[in-house]
Amino acid sequence: MANQAEHGLTVERTHDEHSRQTYVSTLRMHILNNIGSGLREVYDGKVKPEYESEKGYPPEDEHQVRKAMMKNGYCRTWSSMMRACQEMIWNSIIPSIERAQPNLNKRASKLSENAKGSLNLNPKLSIPPYQKGCDIHLMPGNYHTDRGNFDVSQGALYDRGVYVYAAGNGGDMGDTIGRSLAEHLKLRFPDFKPSRILDIGCTVGHNILPFTDVYPDSEIHAIDLSAPVLRYAHGRAESLNRVMHLHQMNGEDMSFEDESFDMVLSVVTFHETSRQAMKNILKECHRVLKPEGLMIHMELPRTAEMDPFDAFYIDWDCYYNNEPFYQAFTSTNMEDSFAEAGFERNKYMEVTTPDIYVLPYKEFKKAAVDPDYKKERYGRMGESVHWTGWGNWK
Repeated sequence: MANQAEHGLTVERTHDEHSRQTYVSTLRMHILNNIGSGLREVYDGKVKPEYESEKGYPPEDEHQVRKAMMKNGYCRTWSSMMRACQEMIWNSIIPSIERAQPNLNKRASKLSENAKGSLNLNPKLSIPPYQKGCDIHLMPGNYHTDRGNFDVSQGALYDRGVYVYAAGNGGDMGDTIGRSLAEHLKLRFPDFKPSRILDIGCTVGHNILPFTDVYPDSEIHAIDLSAPVLRYAHGRAESLNRVMHLHQMNGEDMSFEDESFDMVLSVVTFHETSRQAMKNILKECHRVLKPEGLMIHMELPRTAEMDPFDAFYIDWDCYYNNEPFYQAFTSTNMEDSFAEAGFERNKYMEVTTPDIYVLPYKEFKKAAVDPDYKKERYGRMGESVHWTGWGNWK
């Protein structure tokens, strides 16, 4: 695993901690790609024929596939290893963060002084039940747990956790989706030059930071429910000499004025949001977006576009990785949802872009300039990754 880029809030690791994290990351990729690749053979060669023999028809959707696959020993073993490895990721990171405190919080507080950007926290903001109901993707304390004294622990945990989870495949800044999106939009819409951009659900700012490079004249705003990740995002951005204005705010009820942004975006936010909350957020996106502005959301691929086995594979996290809204989102029709929020169907658009760090730039550029570009292969990090997104012009 390559080294993660350092910044003002980088948590130092001992030799043993670094080795342990590298081991867990490598183990996850082995389970995901090498052992996981055997699931299709198990399904096609054993589970599907047995199901068809018993029922008289093959599995018709991901629910039937999941129930059948989880009776198979190979699949259960793979599933147990994936779950255990996810827990090992967090356990390998927490000791270094605990050791770094309280100095880590002091560093974050220092970086907030004389800042070029801004940090606007709201201690009265209520964390909605769909966020505090469980530790999403098994991260202890979830995003919002605040231990006081300008605490940034959850931000530090998430920052390193994403990197270990992806084995560094998300780039040394962990910004692979955001950078792929920003570069895609610049190539695809060269005349579109947004003056104000809003990111909804920014966590530590991984995916909004590239927009400060691609659109250097834009004023960048980002919101999140969690104070600890926003404090961390602010210190991280300031130490990297990037200007962002961060707000602790619920995307369902934003305090921004009507028609105040040229672009509103999110990156892998909706699959951790309840279906009703997503509807409310989309209505808010429509309200704060200027006429002729662009809304774009990068997310998980639609399971409606997949065969039942691939849909089962994508939705595994919903059942075994504390992602309770995963399947609700992957089964949502985005065009219908946008129209319900007030957007016009004839201005709807979809994005399929290769990972800018994985595939040659020639193919990346082709995906941006060719609106008919399609890539049918989906997968978790480590394969020939393509990111998917849905948007609407206003």
